[in-house]
Amino acid sequence: MTTIPFKAVAVDMDGTFLTEKKTFDHQLFGKILKKLQANNIPFISATGNQLIRSHEYFQEFTEGIDYVSENGAILEADGKVIKRTALDYDIAQKLLHFIQTEYPEAIIMVSAEHHCYILKSMDKATKDDIRIYYRKVEEIDKFTDIDPSDTILKVCLTADDELATIIQDRFNEKYGDYVRGTSSGNMTIDLVHKGINKAKGVADMLKYYGIEQKDLIAFGDGENDIGMLEACGYSYAMENANAKTKAVAKYEAPSNDENGVLKVLAKYLDIE
Repeated sequence: MTTIPFKAVAVDMDGTFLTEKKTFDHQLFGKILKKLQANNIPFISATGNQLIRSHEYFQEFTEGIDYVSENGAILEADGKVIKRTALDYDIAQKLLHFIQTEYPEAIIMVSAEHHCYILKSMDKATKDDIRIYYRKVEEIDKFTDIDPSDTILKVCLTADDELATIIQDRFNEKYGDYVRGTSSGNMTIDLVHKGINKAKGVADMLKYYGIEQKDLIAFGDGENDIGMLEACGYSYAMENANAKTKAVAKYEAPSNDENGVLKVLAKYLDIE
């Protein structure tokens, strides 16, 4: 048998592991996961998605999957949350007020540990779109109605990258260098605690297992995957990835609609 050259796997989900129809080859993945577990190789789902949403994709696989969710704001290993980096409730409320006052055109949702919060005043079509990607969506009259005990992990905006950068810089200038904006693709921006991103989340997960970055194989398609790909030993951009992501990756995988991640892993693991 060929020696497996990596000790951990990290995959972005949307546009990478998942097809455009939000599916993947469950039978092939089952074989791959079994082989990874037999070799004590962690499989890490690294995504901007809610943790509960990430669980749904792998609900038939009860063991062997770890999660870096909310672009690194919450980490789960061995079925337990091992780290969460929340936005301070008062800072988050200041951020929400700032965006609503200064940039009323931005569509806002708040992703917390147990719910996604949106305003009742949001139009129905947008609400329906949000429910495709988020679970336990709670409609409230105003953002100050958010339960302070429900840890706020990120503030999400539907806006272009330029506007998100302006919001990030102006808010930090006024309230301190506290938040950071990161693109999740499709005109969606996540505002998280400064220092939190997918690459940092994956790095923390590797530290948990005592694995070095050079021993990681990672797959991505978007700009929020670049840090993760730059840091690992075996970096793959999907065929459908954007040009910036392809430029930093060492290798290219077949497209997400061809189950490219699974094809690459199956070849490394000698799985037919």
